[in-house]
Amino acid sequence: MDMKRVIIFLLPLVLFACDFIEPRPLIHQTTDELWSHATYGEGILTQGYAQLQPGYPLWMEYLTDNAISQNVNENILALGGWMLEGNPIGSWNRCYNVIKYLNIFLENESNMPYRIEDVVRDSITSVHRRGEAYYLRAWYQWELLRDYGGMAGGEYLGFPIVTTVLKSSDDLNLKRDSYEACVAQIVNDLDSAISLLPKRYDGEDLYTGNQNRGRASGLAAMALKARVYLFAASPAYGDSSKDKWVRAAKAAAEAIEETDGLVDLKPYGNFNDPENYDYIWIQPTHVGNYTEYDNYPPSLYGSGITNPSQNLVDAFPDINGYPIASSEVYDSNNPYDNRDPRFKRFIFFNGDYYNGTYVSTYEGGADAPGGLKQEGTRTGYFMKKLTSGNVTLEPNYVTSDIKFFIYLHKTELYLNFAEAANEAYGPTDSSLGFSALDVMKKIRERGNPQLAGSDPYLVEQSASTDAFRELIHNERRLELSFEGFRFWDIRRTNQNLNHTIKGVKILLSVLENDTGEDVNIALQSKASTDYVSSWETLSAVNDGNYNITSSRDNVPKYGNWNSQGMWRYVQYDFPPYLVGTVSRDHVISKSDIYWWLDGGGIQIPDSVYIEVKEQNEWKRVWNNWDGEKVDQWNVATFDPVTATAIKINFKSIVASCGIIEWRVWGHPSKVAKYQYDYVDIENHTYKDYMRYVPLPYRETLIMSNLKQNEGWK
Repeated sequence: MDMKRVIIFLLPLVLFACDFIEPRPLIHQTTDELWSHATYGEGILTQGYAQLQPGYPLWMEYLTDNAISQNVNENILALGGWMLEGNPIGSWNRCYNVIKYLNIFLENESNMPYRIEDVVRDSITSVHRRGEAYYLRAWYQWELLRDYGGMAGGEYLGFPIVTTVLKSSDDLNLKRDSYEACVAQIVNDLDSAISLLPKRYDGEDLYTGNQNRGRASGLAAMALKARVYLFAASPAYGDSSKDKWVRAAKAAAEAIEETDGLVDLKPYGNFNDPENYDYIWIQPTHVGNYTEYDNYPPSLYGSGITNPSQNLVDAFPDINGYPIASSEVYDSNNPYDNRDPRFKRFIFFNGDYYNGTYVSTYEGGADAPGGLKQEGTRTGYFMKKLTSGNVTLEPNYVTSDIKFFIYLHKTELYLNFAEAANEAYGPTDSSLGFSALDVMKKIRERGNPQLAGSDPYLVEQSASTDAFRELIHNERRLELSFEGFRFWDIRRTNQNLNHTIKGVKILLSVLENDTGEDVNIALQSKASTDYVSSWETLSAVNDGNYNITSSRDNVPKYGNWNSQGMWRYVQYDFPPYLVGTVSRDHVISKSDIYWWLDGGGIQIPDSVYIEVKEQNEWKRVWNNWDGEKVDQWNVATFDPVTATAIKINFKSIVASCGIIEWRVWGHPSKVAKYQYDYVDIENHTYKDYMRYVPLPYRETLIMSNLKQNEGWK
């Protein structure tokens, strides 16, 4: 590059906890000055990180059959309003601007000093930064290929490949390169990154420790390579030959081996554990509650913007792993019972009990249209996935939690392998060390631990490639929901673009529960007491320990030592349930309790009476002044009464008292009966050519050689 004045913005950005460039204002440097020290030159590489777009594109879910926006007017693209001019999908200028910076960096950084005081550190840092540049260039090239790859003039085309710094004297009327040429270029950069970067960041090492976690890594490059090859093998972008599926399967298998092999996936948690190394490449962490503000239901003080469709809800299997259409346990009158646990982890639904609040989407409920918010939910559901149960938005108690965007994770990598291996080798072939079936077992067992060791439906579907393909596509839809994958997966696999988005209208009837079956409602009740010894535990009284053989059993116990001659109590507040309003009313008529003694300071009470809370007043219903029995259940029966709480009062004249377990038998006094009416919400009306995203209209005017994807005019 000739000596000249160059102007560069060094953004005021701190990307990582590690030693990085200092924020700089707009400065003017000669080329030699710019590359004389990493403080300046490394700022060019920083553009690669600064222009990433962390954040889940939930709006793109609205363009699929997974969800719609609460706002009726926000989904115009799917409803026939997708126009060439003003197309919002894709970032042509952003990607090419960053690629320009990365090309400048790669052409000039080789002799740039990073740590002149430490030759070893200088050399290692130089190698790593060059690897990061290759990786980031591949990432932005991948964005271009994903967004703009398509059919034009009978050819599968990608984007114009630019790997040098273009000058004004160059021919800037660029042509699109073939899809496969773009794949080869991206993979070439990724292979360079793999050879230069640490495979992962872990521990406290200066170069490979956790403080570098937001940077590109060799494993991230391997995972991205597997994704690129999967798209390239898909029928929307070429001949979808077996060789391409083999290529994709091998790349994914190599990446899986580098993650310590095919192992169990970590639990979902709150989707925000930065020490979960199933997350291969993540945004640097921060603290917030914006996801909850946007997506919690109104009853949880959120806006409830993202409304999952009934289509997506129906895609969740039953608790035994079977589709609900062929399930033996699915009940259309209770459609949210006996479902794959992912349903309750990913979706807010009517009757969902979350952070002490019931979600009410039935007609007239707090979360239905016209409830706490005029819009409510259009489908009967809200998005729960990606939110944290640690966040509450109650006006007087607003909390936040750790947040970060996950660019690449092991779940996607497993799914990429399963899809490619199934097409290349079939469901059960283990030529690469494990099979598509082996990987799908890991996916489904994490989603539903009950399937560990026995998943009959999965085995049944593995009898053919076609059946297993459908299963993989459905599991991918569930596992990657709300992460921005569905829009592209529908297109690359040549699935139908158009769907009728469905929802549910729920009508509530409240009935007297005259025939309710009595159960031990203590298990769901909240226990309290006026006193418990510091070395004993109150929660023991309703922990469900029924297998008691004697008062000397070595199990957790409640005790109130040093209460000789004093009345003490333990109380249960009965669990809430939803019957239009939230109620705690239960019909009870029986209680039994197992006392314990230690032959010293803890003895069996000589006086006991029971009170219930009826219509907000305490009422005595039973007493025993003759002393309780040791080593047995002491049963108390009384006339049926409707109550919200129960309290057992007890004392011993000679000692303190203790409880191993206290059971209370009853049932809710009322029952909610719901009628589910499934309705059409909106119809997506894409044209066939909309399988491919259009290139920016302005760019095709400027560059006459830039072929537009077919159909876009």
